[in-house]
Amino acid sequence: MFTLCKLLLIVIFTTVFSCLSGTYPPSYCIRLETDVKNASGSSIIINITQNWAPIGANHLFDIINSQFYAVPSAFFRVVPKFVVQFGISGDAIQNTIWNKTILDDPVLMSNIVGTVSYATNGPNTRTTQLFINYRNNSRLDLHGFAPIGVVTTGLDVANTIFNPTPGKNTGVDQVAYSTEGNAWILVNYSQINFIKKVSITYDCPRSYQSKIQVTSSFVLFFKFIFLFLSQYD
Repeated sequence: MFTLCKLLLIVIFTTVFSCLSGTYPPSYCIRLETDVKNASGSSIIINITQNWAPIGANHLFDIINSQFYAVPSAFFRVVPKFVVQFGISGDAIQNTIWNKTILDDPVLMSNIVGTVSYATNGPNTRTTQLFINYRNNSRLDLHGFAPIGVVTTGLDVANTIFNPTPGKNTGVDQVAYSTEGNAWILVNYSQINFIKKVSITYDCPRSYQSKIQVTSSFVLFFKFIFLFLSQYD
C-alpha cells in the first residue's frame, strides 16, 4: 500500500508542478567547457529534462543564468568508478548568495551511468552541487538522489578528470573551497581540473536522451515492483 501511495503522490506532484513551470524550458542542454586534456575534446554536454526533476532542473537553469560560473569552477571530488562532483563556484561571494536549499524532487529516473544528480546532505538539502555517475549507481535511487539529466557528449572527458585527492573519497575541503574560492584551491591543488565556462544550448541530441529515459524507467519500474511484492513476503 505504501508503494502505491508513493506512486500516486509522484503523479500528483509532477502534474501540479508542470502547471507552474511554464517560465522554464522543458528541456535544455548545458555545455561545460573544461581544461581537461582528452583526445576527443574538452567539452561535456548535459541534457537537462524538466519532467525528470522539475525543481532541480529549474533551479539549475537559474544558477547558470546568474554569475555563479562567471569564474572557473573546480571538479573538487573524484571517486573512481563512482562519481565526479562539481558545483562550487570559484567566487566565494557566489557561494554565499546561492547557499540556500531547495525541496527534493521525487526520484523518477534511475542513477544509471552518465546521469547527473544533485549532491545532498540529507532530505531537502540540495543547493548547487552536482555529480555525474561514472557507472550504474541505481542504489542511490532509494536515498533520494533524483537525476535531472544525462551526459550526451563528453562522458569520456568526465572519466579523465584529475583526481585531486587519491585515496580520499570525500574530495577537497568543501567548506574551505566555498569560503576562500579559487585562490585557496589553486595553492593546495595545483593540478585540479576546472570548468572554464558554462553555457545553455537548446540543440540537444533527443534520441540519446530518449534512450536513457527508457533504460532508466525500466530500472525504476522493476525496482518499484520488487518493493511492492516485498511488502507481502
